[in-house]
Amino acid sequence: MERINLREIRYRVSWGSIFAGMFTVLAVSVLLSVLATSIGLFKVDPMSSDPMSGVGTTFGIWSVISLIVSLCSGGFVAGKLAGTDGLIHGFLVWAVSMIVAVILAGMLAAGAVRMTANILGSVSSVAGSVLSGAGSVVKDGVSELTGQAKELFDDIDFNGQADMGGVRQNIRQALIKSGVREFQPDYLQDQLNTVGTDLKKSVKKLVANPQDADDIIDNFLNRLKKRTEQYARNINREDLAKAIANNSDLSRAEVEDAVDQYMNLSRQAMNKGKKALDDLQDTLREAQQEWQQAKQKALIAAEKVTNAAARSALWTFIAMLMGAVLSTVAGMFGSRTTLRRYEV
Repeated sequence: MERINLREIRYRVSWGSIFAGMFTVLAVSVLLSVLATSIGLFKVDPMSSDPMSGVGTTFGIWSVISLIVSLCSGGFVAGKLAGTDGLIHGFLVWAVSMIVAVILAGMLAAGAVRMTANILGSVSSVAGSVLSGAGSVVKDGVSELTGQAKELFDDIDFNGQADMGGVRQNIRQALIKSGVREFQPDYLQDQLNTVGTDLKKSVKKLVANPQDADDIIDNFLNRLKKRTEQYARNINREDLAKAIANNSDLSRAEVEDAVDQYMNLSRQAMNKGKKALDDLQDTLREAQQEWQQAKQKALIAAEKVTNAAARSALWTFIAMLMGAVLSTVAGMFGSRTTLRRYEV
């Protein structure tokens, strides 16, 4: 039996042993990952309605087992090669392995981002930042929410008509000359066209930013209410008669007939246009209610995802803590197997 002086090697840190342990951790992890892939593929059932059922749980359990086994192996190797202070060498194997794993994960993530940038494009967020462990699930939820917004609002159209084509040409010219905005023959139709343009812009903005849907809808409905109130204002008969008389050579009786004709046409067009505005408001209210239900479902789904991510993070912490303890203990046993060969 070889004799050694324990004082000479006590508290000595052997980085070669630590790196050997770290490489052992990585090698065993790769080996077990290949086995995990095989097990996971065996769990996939293409004939099932949910072919991926159980795969996630299998990978989760196997990941914990792989982490513990690889760290125990690495800690044992480091402790055995160091020959002393196996506890600290086993712990340092765990610490260095964790740092290397984080660096490698960052490099792989950056590469994945570059490779998939053209595919993913820009994605709208419903709830702000999301835990990375639940990123893919939340992305699917955001895409689904955007699709629901498009389905609910993109088909809503407005083509209100306020036909004032029955106004005689001489009366039309007189009203145009008057310069009074409300008396213009195309005034009512222009108001409806403005509503249609505003609706298209609001829907486009809503589909692009579904997280702001409530504010966008409420703002549009407020503008629509104001326009409806303004649209439904009665025309002052005396002002209309004055505008026609001052800009035409019609007699008093002819002016009165023209005013009656214009008032009737305007009333009919106004009622038709107001009905279209009311129908649009009702349609938007119904779509808004359906949107509230869809958003509530999305929030419930997001809560489930974040809770699952929180549980996953907790189990990851527990597994890493167990790995640290077991790697340290394995290092201690590894150093003891070496010291048995020497007389101290």
